[in-house]
Amino acid sequence: MKIRRAVRKDQKSISKLYNLLYPHKKKKLLPLKSRIKSLIYLADVNKQVVGFIWANFIQYGISRFGYIDELFVKKEFRNQGIGRRLVRIVLKDLKKMNTDAVFVTTEKQARTAIDMYKKVGFKKCKGLWFYYKGK
Repeated sequence: MKIRRAVRKDQKSISKLYNLLYPHKKKKLLPLKSRIKSLIYLADVNKQVVGFIWANFIQYGISRFGYIDELFVKKEFRNQGIGRRLVRIVLKDLKKMNTDAVFVTTEKQARTAIDMYKKVGFKKCKGLWFYYKGK
């Protein structure tokens, strides 16, 4: 067996395999490139930046999804709906991009954040998340 980097002439072969992987999706020739677009919003109160959200739209193959990487609001401005408004504006943008799903992760002990995500419509994933930390 040989492992090699894919080249443009492999597009049809990859598309056939991808269509086997996702038989319920429409069959098509896949572009051999991906796309990532960052969405960053700030919350201003009296001309002072008090919070931000950083999300990404990710497209590859037939998959289109969003991921909220960071959400932060200064302590003294929390519980005023700022975080929820930031999340909703990002979700609105990602919906316009026809995402299949939007993901977010947070610490188990961040109950306020978990409750807020649930209020805006997020559901807890049942699958496993893995990570790799290179040395």
